[in-house]
Amino acid sequence: MSGKSAEDYAGDYSDPELRERLKEKIKAGDRGGRPGQWSARKSQLLVHEYEQHGGGYRHEGERSESQQHLRQWTEQDWHTGDGGDRARHGDHTGRYLPDAAWQLLSDDDRAETERVKERAQDQHVPNTDAAREARAAAELVGMTADEAQRAVRRMSGDSQLDRAEQAERELGSSRKTVLAAIESRRRRS
Repeated sequence: MSGKSAEDYAGDYSDPELRERLKEKIKAGDRGGRPGQWSARKSQLLVHEYEQHGGGYRHEGERSESQQHLRQWTEQDWHTGDGGDRARHGDHTGRYLPDAAWQLLSDDDRAETERVKERAQDQHVPNTDAAREARAAAELVGMTADEAQRAVRRMSGDSQLDRAEQAERELGSSRKTVLAAIESRRRRS
């Protein structure tokens, strides 16, 4: 079992038993990760399968925090460094990041985050500092200006702020308020 039962999901899903059956089937399969392991990709597959089988939500139009996060994750174009959508190749698992994060990494940073992931050979391997910064900066692009400004206030260090500025200028819409927040944070660091 994966920790939660159908009962735990009864408040959010119209057919929690269907959801639980599909979840266990997807978890046991090898699509989106190794059999028996849960992943964000398997969560995406579960949403798709649940809805395909007629499953609905108790609070249409409202989603739980985890459902909202999964929706945001799904809207980002995640792939491996070579642009592929399959991270696993035999025993090797490649790094999987949003397209915007890959665009913010230098060739050396890309190679390093791939090396770290490959050496560890685990499902969950922390990103390098550069990849972590690039991912955080890439998320600014999909946020409202207010959300992005709040996120910038939590950032620190020139490297992180440089990536945030690059993301906003090159991948975002160069919002003046967000760029001003980056400059303000830079002066305080």
